[in-house]
Amino acid sequence: MGKKHNIRIHLDSAYGGFFRTLKDSDIIDGTQWKLMQEADSIVIDPHKHGLQPYGCGCVLFKDPLVGKFYKHDSPYTYFTSDDLHLGEISLECSRAGAAAVALWATLQCFPLSEKEGFGPIMSRCRTAALNGFEIVSKSSKLKAYKKPELDILGYFPSEAQTTSEISARSKEVFDTGMRDQTFYLSLYKIPSKKFIKLHPEFKADSETVTILRSVFMKPEQAGFVEELISRIEKAI
Repeated sequence: MGKKHNIRIHLDSAYGGFFRTLKDSDIIDGTQWKLMQEADSIVIDPHKHGLQPYGCGCVLFKDPLVGKFYKHDSPYTYFTSDDLHLGEISLECSRAGAAAVALWATLQCFPLSEKEGFGPIMSRCRTAALNGFEIVSKSSKLKAYKKPELDILGYFPSEAQTTSEISARSKEVFDTGMRDQTFYLSLYKIPSKKFIKLHPEFKADSETVTILRSVFMKPEQAGFVEELISRIEKAI
């Protein structure tokens, strides 16, 4: 489509990019992932799933010649070659390349493949979210917002009738976990109109609704999902 209309296609894959290692796995819908190579540029953040410290981000270009559009020059820099140098086109200019080297070293130990390296890690994260979805679906106190696409699961206290009540009860559960340090969650705000489309049994009496969210981005969390949800149910 992009070539037909002579337009550039850019993908924001900052969070989920590493899940492309599972494009041929049966635990994820690989359709969209198999088309990633058709994009002209992709953003991905290795500090999310790539085992890197915060601040390590990447912009990948299919055509390296686009680097000329980012080219900059200064009289106090010099290079040992006339070839285009990363220091001339990097968005971070003359900052040290330690982050890039750290990512390169990590990828030597953890290949970007389904059967080894990052594949098994992403698989466990994805499995944790799916297991959490199944457990919440059987709960009498919690209800899943929708089936997770990656490793993020949204849910909320089901013993409510309105969006404002859901928000209030979600905040209470969140505060209980933080106060007692029995579990750690995050909150997710959704437009009520969007929420009601998936859950028409609730009444929208507020512009937004706040629900609970668990991000299973560490493979070790796969063995803790059942215990986590049990603790949350006790707090309701």
